[in-house]
Amino acid sequence: MAEITFPIVERFFTLSGEAPTAGHPMYLIRFAGCNLNCSYCDTPNRNDVNEYLTFSQLSDELTKINKEYPSAFVLFTGGEPLLNERMEAISQLAAKHCDMLFYAETNGSIFIQDYGKGNLRYVADWKTYSSGEGESFCKKNLKKLRAGLDCIKIVVDKNDLSYLKSMIDEIKQNNAGLDIYLSPQTGKIELQELAAFIIENRLDVRLSLQLHKIIWGIDATGV
Repeated sequence: MAEITFPIVERFFTLSGEAPTAGHPMYLIRFAGCNLNCSYCDTPNRNDVNEYLTFSQLSDELTKINKEYPSAFVLFTGGEPLLNERMEAISQLAAKHCDMLFYAETNGSIFIQDYGKGNLRYVADWKTYSSGEGESFCKKNLKKLRAGLDCIKIVVDKNDLSYLKSMIDEIKQNNAGLDIYLSPQTGKIELQELAAFIIENRLDVRLSLQLHKIIWGIDATGV
């Protein structure tokens, strides 16, 4: 079988902006291509391929990254990082570089079949109806995501509040210990309103802010 080649949009060091790793140094690898078309997508360049890297080339790059900045973790994102053969390849990369920590941020629509070892963790988005992709979440993942390692992130619009609690209840009924992060859609809901909703409904969730937008601005790229 020919060696897999990854279409890459961009890769760089930055600080993690949200969910469980917020504020932590990371090396971001953005794969090109996505199977969804969310209304609030903040990655307009998600289909712009700027380079192709083979599995071996990306593995060599990870070795360099680990030497240059050993405390940084690696984030695979997109687009959608689990498209096509990438899921297996990502798991193999994590297994090969077992002294590094990896996260894969997925849009939640793809059934995760390969969880690899404990150094590969998943942040699965559950898209709300305001995204235009409200039926896309693969619910077979609910029972398989690992509490303490993986998590679910929900990007929230003001209009999503009417059914948000029922989404959270469904997650907890299937996987009680799984962490849930609520992130406000930029310009679509006030932080105070989302915070009040969490407290008033006694929700077992965490509020997630997009730190990279706070630090570098809403329209900044490559950060």
